[in-house]
Order: sequence, then C-alpha cells, then structure tokens
Amino acid sequence: MFFIYNIIINLIILISPFIILARILKNKEDKVRFKEKFCFFSKKRGNGKLVWFHGSSVGEILSVIPLIEKLEKKKTINKILITSSTLSSSKILSNFKLKKTIHQFFPIDSNFFTKKFLNYWNPSVAIFIESEIWPNMLMNIKKKSCPLILLNARITKKSYNNWSIIPSMTKKLFGSFNICFSQNKETTKYLKSLGSKKIK
Repeated sequence: MFFIYNIIINLIILISPFIILARILKNKEDKVRFKEKFCFFSKKRGNGKLVWFHGSSVGEILSVIPLIEKLEKKKTINKILITSSTLSSSKILSNFKLKKTIHQFFPIDSNFFTKKFLNYWNPSVAIFIESEIWPNMLMNIKKKSCPLILLNARITKKSYNNWSIIPSMTKKLFGSFNICFSQNKETTKYLKSLGSKKIK
C-alpha cells in the first residue's frame, strides 16, 4: 500500500503547479510562501532544541497555544516550529506574543520532501494534533528515532473504518507513535485496534 500511496503522491506533485495556481487565484494559497510545501524554507532553524507541532488548520493550532506559551518560557527550548496546511492557520500566530515560535507550511507528503524537511528542521520531538496521519512523514520521523506524539487524538467511526481497510499499513503508522493522548473513550478503543501501543 505504501507503494501505491507514493505513486499517487508523485502524480499529485506532477500536477501541483496547476493546483497551486488555482488556489492562489482563489486566495487560498500564499503567493510566496507556498514554496514551503516544496521544502523551500522561509525561516532559519538556528541551533539548539526545537519542538515541532503539526495541526491541519486553525482549530488545531489554537488548541495548543496554551501549551506553546508554557514551552516558550523553558530555557532548554530554543525554537518552536508550528506547521499547518491552510492559509488561515498561517496567520493565526500573529494574534499572540510568541518570541520563539515560527510557522511553516507542512510539506507535500512525498518521501523526498519529508526527508528534506526533517533533515533541515531536525526536531527533538514531533507532536501531531488530533487526526493528522501522513504516511511518509510518520515513517521518516520514526527512522530518525525522534519521539512522536499524537496529541488530543480524535478518530471517528468513519475514519476508523477507512483505516481498517489497509490493516498492515495502518498498524505501522499508528504503531509509530510513542504515545497517543486521546480525546475520548471511543478514540481510545479505535487507537488500540489500529495499532497504537501506548494511549492515555
């Protein structure tokens, strides 16, 4: 299934210029920063410990702001990276007085781009929010022996049924998390069935 998934991703990359252009015309994509999705980074990493959060959109990012504000006070953390996929979520950080925190767009989930992303940012820990499951990124994080957390995990019955269609791939993906923090009992049950090893 990973093979088929990567074929689909590579086909998307081939037509991505047309997709990006259409999104720019609809004001759904940043005219300059869209290049971050292809690993042309607009910020420098710097030295020291970097904590990475990834959420899909505005709601996920807002949910971790209190945690980020606490982490900003820790002297052992040099930088906090937030990635997301939408234009609206990229603007949300300007509403908060955060000194160590920067935003970049999440890269296209190809093996090449995810490796390039991880080699550049070299996170000390990766924290994914709610239901962000990206196969190539998760597998490459695991290969780097970087602690991987699923925070405020949310799995609906529909998404559980979809993941259950490909059990071998699913076990690898959900088993890659060092720990999952579940929203509710239903999600806990689904996470166990999908292959998560440690759930709280």
